[in-house]
Amino acid sequence: MAIQEILLDIDLSVGVFQDTIYEDQRLKLRELGHDADGNSIYPATGYWESTPIRIQDKIASFKGVAAQVDVTEGAAYKIYWSTSEDGFEWLEYEEVSSNSAVSKSPAKYAKVKIEIFAEKKYSNFYIDDFKEKGKYNNSFVESDSGSLGLKRIYQLNMKRASDTPTGIVLRQKVENTKFQKVDGIRVSKG
Repeated sequence: MAIQEILLDIDLSVGVFQDTIYEDQRLKLRELGHDADGNSIYPATGYWESTPIRIQDKIASFKGVAAQVDVTEGAAYKIYWSTSEDGFEWLEYEEVSSNSAVSKSPAKYAKVKIEIFAEKKYSNFYIDDFKEKGKYNNSFVESDSGSLGLKRIYQLNMKRASDTPTGIVLRQKVENTKFQKVDGIRVSKG
């Protein structure tokens, strides 16, 4: 009985993606963000799993599976495959090595799983020391005291209602929905 190698193209754009994406004809880990130096940050690991592949129409029986993969940017990977007679109950995944074929009993369906591991590198993250007063100030946050925090005191711009011989009367309207959030009112001279 003669053994012949048959090449099956697998569509990497279809399947189950866990922390991976298919971009520019390549399967990659998805980018989580960037560090302070602009380097990409990736999850530690991710995988892609193919949809079931009907192999009975292509070959009568097979001895095993071997893979050839181009790797860039220092990532590591493992390729697994599983078979099924009915497309519902699958055997456990077995790793496919690049130098030898993995044997399984002939089946009608196969699935491929590719697991990618990110290269470990050191990243720089810079934390602000909040020395520049008011850098992060907005309606709800303040950084005047040398630390970042939520505003607790809100200064309202009161409207001048009337003048009296001893001073002035100022007025501020507070809506019913916001009244429960007010826990104190302080009036200062000024």
